[in-house]
Amino acid sequence: MQLFKRTPEEAFQNIESFDYKTHYIANLVNTSSEYKDFRIAYIDENNQSKNGTLLFIHGHPTWSYLWRHLIPIALKQDYRVLAIDLPGFGKSDKPIREDFFTFKNFRDILLNFIDQMNLKNLTLVLHEWGGTLGLTLPMEDPEKYLGVICFNSYINNNLVKLDSNYLNWIETNITNDDLNVRALMARTNRILKLSECNAYEAPFPDKSYKLALKKLPSIFPVSKETEGYEISLKAEEWWKQNITTKCMLIGSAKDPIVPLEKMKILSQIIATDEVTHVINNAGHFVPEWGMEFGEELFRQLKDG
Repeated sequence: MQLFKRTPEEAFQNIESFDYKTHYIANLVNTSSEYKDFRIAYIDENNQSKNGTLLFIHGHPTWSYLWRHLIPIALKQDYRVLAIDLPGFGKSDKPIREDFFTFKNFRDILLNFIDQMNLKNLTLVLHEWGGTLGLTLPMEDPEKYLGVICFNSYINNNLVKLDSNYLNWIETNITNDDLNVRALMARTNRILKLSECNAYEAPFPDKSYKLALKKLPSIFPVSKETEGYEISLKAEEWWKQNITTKCMLIGSAKDPIVPLEKMKILSQIIATDEVTHVINNAGHFVPEWGMEFGEELFRQLKDG
């Protein structure tokens, strides 16, 4: 029985300004040996750097292409850069069974990736769902992590309540079998060219590849009845007590689903400086404006 699909490589042939070599890693899925050949895609640049490692984790419905403005700046400052495609997104394999989609499974895949790659001196760079998952990782082995940079994310629906627009966004996705990613990115990011919008649609040749777009929102830790809620609460408490892992939060003034006031509340809970750094002209997909703030961002990271 088929468990997953693999987007043909030719689907990505016309993508511009993102010509990094793609690597693949398997044996990250704990749930079943049937998934031993399930591949996670990632890029890994400048792996001889002595300056620390950045691991970029995207959200919904994007992939590592989201980071194309920030990666060159990070490389110029001599960081090792890894960017992973979550299961069902980008060049990673696309699960076609609904039972694959659990918070634990996605989180375990990220933890297994970090372990198998033997990553240390690690700073996570997170956006949206990347933050929801990524903010739960450092408490497992804090010594591996130097810091976290988190854009426009919720950790759960506890201390920072989800905005009604985000709840509506979840509902929109879980009732849609064929989300038009190209149109969504064009509508919410007016700075994008058509070729860039096409790049976001590229991983999904037809709706049979799109189950992750529907199912990932459905596993958000929205209440105590939701699988993943307990681990997110544990992470929230860990961040409140954290004294070792630097955490920088970045919000945008024009995000309708993770409004700035929500990021400011989260910053008071988990950010080292209790401040939300604001990108005034950006919407929800803040890294799309990375060419405007990337130099300053990584300078602040270096300065500690």
